[in-house]
Amino acid sequence: MSRRSFLLRSGATAAGLIGCQSWRERLHAKAISGGKIGASIDSISIPLRDWSGFTVFGESAVVLAPRTEAEVVEIVRQCRQHNRQCRVVGRRTSWNTKWYGDGDTLMLSTVHLDALSFDQEAGTVTCGPGVLLETIHREAWARGFTLSNAPAPPWVSIGGAVSTGSHGSLMGGSLSSRLTSCRLVTGQGRVVEMNADHPHLDAARISLGMLGVMTQLTLKLDPAFRLKLVQQPIATDQWRQALLDSGPMSFIHASTTDPTSTLFKVVPEASVPPLSDEVLTGEDAQGQFWMTGPAHLVVMNFQPPSPTIAGSEWAVPVDLFANVMDAFQSLDLSLPSMVWLKKVMGESALLASGNDPSKVYVECGAYYDVEGRQSPRKIVEMVRKIETLMLAYGGRPHLSKLISMTPAEMQLVYPALTTFQQVRRQLDPQNIFYTQRLAKLFG
Repeated sequence: MSRRSFLLRSGATAAGLIGCQSWRERLHAKAISGGKIGASIDSISIPLRDWSGFTVFGESAVVLAPRTEAEVVEIVRQCRQHNRQCRVVGRRTSWNTKWYGDGDTLMLSTVHLDALSFDQEAGTVTCGPGVLLETIHREAWARGFTLSNAPAPPWVSIGGAVSTGSHGSLMGGSLSSRLTSCRLVTGQGRVVEMNADHPHLDAARISLGMLGVMTQLTLKLDPAFRLKLVQQPIATDQWRQALLDSGPMSFIHASTTDPTSTLFKVVPEASVPPLSDEVLTGEDAQGQFWMTGPAHLVVMNFQPPSPTIAGSEWAVPVDLFANVMDAFQSLDLSLPSMVWLKKVMGESALLASGNDPSKVYVECGAYYDVEGRQSPRKIVEMVRKIETLMLAYGGRPHLSKLISMTPAEMQLVYPALTTFQQVRRQLDPQNIFYTQRLAKLFG
């Protein structure tokens, strides 16, 4: 049984809505690849919507799809020459509008930047930003490695997952904390190679493409390991004890209305040879469902149900999250009946949702299913209400999910944003990659 089937069996989804933009924006979107830029570079047609259909800008657009770093450099230099902004897009899995450009913005897809290699001795993978996580998982496992900290959906691109600070269910920092070096084409059309000692690497780790086009990433791998996941009922008011005492890889589907929630207890499986790729499922004597298999197939193999979901995530210091849980159960926050809780560690990236590497944070996700072309009011209202709550308890948003905060609020929760902006202006003084949509959020 796949993780998708397992999660669907547990009732892991709710109900929701869809959004769209103005007709004027749709017309602009269809023209973003026009002009003389990149005439000799391959192009592809992409749908102008996110994966869930929550954010829709129109039907489709033809965008540039470079195959080499040299072609990326040429695109950026031509953008500078023609005073055009450039927006890098991967699989467009983000629900917010930050993946999209503004009016005359040129869009650049990473789909063909898909080189992939492994260093067995160093235990690393080096790849282009367009490589899908499922490809890395499969090839790493065949070589005796696991890409830990990866987010659950295997169909997202590595560049997008790193640049948005996406977390997995395994305790640690986001996937970006695995980044050991990268190559970046800056807004000046120059190639910068950043290793672990580079002063700007912590800005590049989570940057949403604001610093340039990341053309190559090297990430640290772990020796391959298998996991066992058991679905257990818990008392909702015991969420903290269950989350902290159940090991570093467990997570909770917490009820916002009922006294009972569900713990997904995840532990290493030591009894099966690590390289076995067999996935087994069953029920124990108490009727609790269990699943065992390679780490990436147990906790990193979520396939979206239909209809798909939209919402947001926030990271809150674990010592403050009890107040958040009390609010979830006592206030009208437009929440779904269930929210996801997992524990993560802080990291060094300037825009990390948890900024203290020595602290444990609770990553909380609230999602509704996206159903039809209706008003997104229900989801938007939920996000706005929870953002107000999170601001009171040191919470930070996941940057690839829905966000409605102001630049002043972002500066309040991200004190390192000032430093990040200084790096951004140094690498992109002409604002080639800093669109109006990004400026509306970050100032």
